[in-house]
Amino acid sequence: MNHHDLFFKATFSIRENATDFVRHTLPPGLGEQMDFETLAIEKGSHVDTALAENFSDTVYTCRFSGTQIKIALLFEHKSTPDTNLPFQLHRYMSNLWENSIKQKQPRLPVIPIVLYHGWKTWTPGTLITQFKNLPDDITPYIPDFEFIFVNLSAYSNESIKTSVFKAASLRIALLIMKNIFDQQKLEHHLTQFLEIGRAYFQETQGLKFLEAVINYILQATEIEPDKLVQTVACISEKGGDIAMTTAEKLRQEGIQKGRQAGSHKTMVSLVRNAKKNGLSEEMIAQIANLDITLVRKILNNEPVEIPLHLLPDS
Repeated sequence: MNHHDLFFKATFSIRENATDFVRHTLPPGLGEQMDFETLAIEKGSHVDTALAENFSDTVYTCRFSGTQIKIALLFEHKSTPDTNLPFQLHRYMSNLWENSIKQKQPRLPVIPIVLYHGWKTWTPGTLITQFKNLPDDITPYIPDFEFIFVNLSAYSNESIKTSVFKAASLRIALLIMKNIFDQQKLEHHLTQFLEIGRAYFQETQGLKFLEAVINYILQATEIEPDKLVQTVACISEKGGDIAMTTAEKLRQEGIQKGRQAGSHKTMVSLVRNAKKNGLSEEMIAQIANLDITLVRKILNNEPVEIPLHLLPDS
């Protein structure tokens, strides 16, 4: 799961954010019949391996005009349009219903809401629009359904800040996601974005969300950690401490990963050079203290994970 996915899930696992987002993105006719008091998050995901590069999901159940339904909040990974979206959604919804059968639960109607944060304008059609020049007699045989598509590029920063959504954490999250691919703009407006949550960041939940924001920015952009710490500290003193701790933690993790990568490369070179020098696989395994199956994988150029305690110091 990448940093975009993690931030999406951190944002929409907050019930207040999901309620606010769904309330303001559903067509009025649907929203008026939704009992938002019953909105409840579901555990698990319906994204299979084939869909993992396209979506992340967070699913809620809700009462709608006396009927139980599901609302699937889906985060479109790609920063550019993908014409396969309707087909991917079809697969996703099939997965959701199939999982209901496996769990011996009733199959419920699903409203898919797709969030796209790319900078290119995109208005995807439904599944049936992907088939061109269809004869009228064929149309009834094409499975089709509506979905709600939320394109963040269609919203101005000002409308997100002041007029569309209510929850402070949701507004901050959407503003950051909207501007995440324009580092200069994000850095320029970040103080204004975080100012929305000044009061919220006095609460424990607010600080937890702020930590997710800090993690996201540090991992998804090249904004200088010191600048980020200063910006956050101007809004929340405790938040500044969190930013400093998070930046240092990520720095140490980066150093460790670099060391591990270097050690891994050293071990692979050692095994291959030993083979070139005429040593048997058994002898190489003994010298390198590796299982012979790992030695053979290295020599066959197969992907291999070497246990950390067996890697040489770099």
